[in-house]
Formats: sequence, C-alpha cells, structure tokens
Amino acid sequence: MNDTNLQNKALVWHYWQKINSHDNANIFSQAVHPNVIWHGFQPLRHLNGADAIWSQFWQPLLDAMPDLRRRPYFFITGHFEGGDWVAGTGDFIGTFANNWALGHVVIPASGSSVHFRFGEFCRVENGRISEIRILIDLPDLLRQSGMYLLPPNYGRDIWIPGPLAADAILLDKQDPLESEKTRQLVEAMIFGGLNKYDGKDQASQGLEQYWHPHMVWHGPVGIGSAYGLDEFKKNAQGPIVGAVPDRRGVGHQARIGNGRFAASTGWPSLAGTHLHPFMNWPPTGKRIGWNIMDFWKRDGDKLLENWVMIDLIGAALESGVDLLAKLPVL
Repeated sequence: MNDTNLQNKALVWHYWQKINSHDNANIFSQAVHPNVIWHGFQPLRHLNGADAIWSQFWQPLLDAMPDLRRRPYFFITGHFEGGDWVAGTGDFIGTFANNWALGHVVIPASGSSVHFRFGEFCRVENGRISEIRILIDLPDLLRQSGMYLLPPNYGRDIWIPGPLAADAILLDKQDPLESEKTRQLVEAMIFGGLNKYDGKDQASQGLEQYWHPHMVWHGPVGIGSAYGLDEFKKNAQGPIVGAVPDRRGVGHQARIGNGRFAASTGWPSLAGTHLHPFMNWPPTGKRIGWNIMDFWKRDGDKLLENWVMIDLIGAALESGVDLLAKLPVL
C-alpha cells in the first residue's frame, strides 16, 4: 500500500470521527471536493455538491440527534478501475431527540437512544473526497421509533456486532499479496458461486468452497443474521433467490481488498426479475435492481464474516411498494 492510500485513510477517518465536533461543518467542507457527488438511500438518493450534502443530510441528522457519533468497526482502502476508495461500516449511535427531516418525509423521533448501521464508500482524488456512497438501515431506525415497515426478520434479530476478533480497523499498511488474495476469493465467490444459481437448487452455487464452516452473515432488518451456511441458505440467500431466481451480482462501482478484508458496492449490485413474493411484496415480473454494500473478512482460504447493507426501502419501490407512504411529509 502506498503513502497515498494511507493519506486517503487518514482523510476519511478524520472526517468520520469529527462529524459531531464543534467545527464539523468546516471539517466536512475541507474533506470533500466542492462538487462531490453523493449517492444515498431512499428517500434521499442523489445529491450534488458539498453544500447540498451538508444542508440536506448532515445538518438535519445532527439537529435530530445532537450527540450523534460513529462507531466504525470495519475500515479499509483499495483501488478499483482507476479509483482510490476508502470503505467502512459500523453504527451510528445517539439520542433521537428531534424529528429528522429526510428528503420529502419526516422520521419521527423516539426520544431515546438509538443505534443504526451505516455503510460508506468514499472515492478520494487529489486529497479530497470526490464521491460518497452511503447506506443506512433506515427500517431499523424507524423500528426503534415504533414504526415497523417490514415483516419480522427471516434470520436472527440481534444488534449486529463487528468482527469477532475486533480487527477490521486498518489504519496502517497491509500486505498487498494478502489483499489480492482476499479480493480474488470474493470475486470467485460472487461470479463463480452466487452467480451460478441454476434457478432451482442452491447447491448449484457450490458455496461450501468459498465459505468457512462457521461463517457469519449479517444483513439489514427484514433479513437479519445467519450463523453457518445452513442458516445463510435458508434465511438470507434462500428468500432472495426464491423471489428473484435469475439474480446476478452486477454493476460494482468499487470492489477492493485490504489485507484479509474486502468490500464492494454497486448501484445496483444485484439485478434480476421479481418472479415470486419477497417479504410481503407481490411479484411484478419486472426487472429490478438493488443497491447493496458488502464487507467481508477472510480466514485462510475461506470467507468467515460478511456484513451487508441493502437499501430495502429503495428495493421495495423497485417492486412497486412505497414503504414510506405512511410517514409525515414535508
């Protein structure tokens, strides 16, 4: 890893850690390019420019949760198709004291402490962030305010932990050979495993060759967590391939490896035809695309842990279901 990668990590880490400091607006403006592009989640999908991001996302969020802080547990960097990326995931934690004006809707305050997951990719050019892709688990936050947008999880319903070994905050140099090994394993698992589903039997994916016997998979509220491949196939992969049998991993804007860790994101990252029910969304027979982020840890020659962010509110809209329809509007 070169010095530029380390500088990129330092830039993004400082911005992440100082977002609730007294000088946060200035720190943000120094970290990002004035014309930074922001790709988010429903109902705030795209923003252009630092001023728009601050005024429409960060300032309303900080007004709603004045003591907001990040608790990242995964933080890596890498290079993909000409771009330098820093990526990570973890929790936002704070007191939901005031309503949050988000896009065209209002997220009602719970008046109590909340925690909700985020995933973020930052592309850095010439010492400043030029592109941000961010997802949060908004259905989980709404659930903590007493609003249930989704049915109970297919899998386990837990507060998602970070890596079991608490070893995924990578602020220093990593072995490039290990980084490449991790990236290649992830790509083999996606394109040689997940994408090989024959539309009938999950055994056609051959996932055992890529995943550790004690693998752990953590998805968003609505899907939940899975411990071991059997739970993963039943509660995570099963409902998705059951609803979208021709699903394929596509369209990555970033796919990076850093030591024994890797991450990818795509807008969309999964595409296929919605042929059967998913959750309580009726099938449409139409092509859909889901915006997703994945974060992995490799153990030896197998993938051990996986944290997944999905814009499920945006995914529901792809199937004609407006999960935010009952929320107050601005």
